[in-house]
Amino acid sequence: MSDRNASIPGLVLAAAIIALALYGSLSARNEDEAAIKGKEIDRLEDAIILEGLEMNTEVPNGTGTEDHGGMVFYDEDFIVESESPELMTKNDDTGNTGSILAELKKKDPRWHARDYTIRRGDNLWTIAEKFGADHRLIIRINDIQKPDSLKPGIKIIVPTRNGVYYKVRPGDTITGIAARYRTNVGKITSHNGLTSLIRPGMRIFLPDGITPMVRHRTPDQSRGAIADNRKIEKGISKMSFSWPVRGRISSGFGNRRDPFTKTKRFHCGIDISLEPGTPIRAAADGTVIFSGWKDGYGNAVVVKHENGYITVYAHNRSNAAREGEEVKRGQEIALSGMTGLVTGAHLHFEIRKYLTPLNPLRMLR
Repeated sequence: MSDRNASIPGLVLAAAIIALALYGSLSARNEDEAAIKGKEIDRLEDAIILEGLEMNTEVPNGTGTEDHGGMVFYDEDFIVESESPELMTKNDDTGNTGSILAELKKKDPRWHARDYTIRRGDNLWTIAEKFGADHRLIIRINDIQKPDSLKPGIKIIVPTRNGVYYKVRPGDTITGIAARYRTNVGKITSHNGLTSLIRPGMRIFLPDGITPMVRHRTPDQSRGAIADNRKIEKGISKMSFSWPVRGRISSGFGNRRDPFTKTKRFHCGIDISLEPGTPIRAAADGTVIFSGWKDGYGNAVVVKHENGYITVYAHNRSNAAREGEEVKRGQEIALSGMTGLVTGAHLHFEIRKYLTPLNPLRMLR
């Protein structure tokens, strides 16, 4: 009997070891699945960027003069949301959308989904910025697998925290609140789990609600505006680039008359006049996501940098850097030439935040 009892602690210890091993194996598998899914999304992200590149395009939405054209800054607070292994691998009987939103709501009860129809001029990152979401969440929730899944007219689901908290006052009705805050009654009831009448003092969230305009800004609102401006100013210094080559700028960033179509277009980079065969150097450390021929650009190299910045080097006579190669700032990656749509020898150089063109002259050092 004593021998039998003595063996019980050993059995418990063995069971605990097995349980820990199984837990460790499951955790490792989840991490592996998350890493694989992360790489798949990275590849898709690169493909979306490469498909969306255009040297000359319509004037970007929301831009004004050449001085302000394309200067868009992103709130990167949301980028970490989809890095959680749970968000990358969890599924349930209701589908991927429900499981991801459930995980998001555990972190912040404001998260909800809304339908969105892609418009002309939209891209994955401008949509994410508009709704305060990580672009990778949009990819996962919609199970996007190809760049052409993001064409104008296609409807997608976008996760967002946009909306306002509201404290119910005497005489309020859900219909009245929805009308004042320009949102939907069904969104309010479903998001807050309302099954009965609202009561004064209740605090509810109004998904996609917009605070009615007030004539005078309160001190708190003014402080918020100052904080936002500081955030934008901080964004300007997040990344700097070195000149890829020295030469005369023959065409600047912004609105111009296209030399081929003779129509007014937005030039998404700068042209630097050069003798053919001049070495072109990487403007910052990064990874080459494209090296080859692209319509309009001719021989081009595209380098992806940290925080979603990319640089484009086009019209090259030849490319020295290869796709997948890690390059360092100042490393020779091409020789200048006259390939693609050109009227003379020059380097077409772009800096973008994902697909949004930025004025290189503001970021080159």
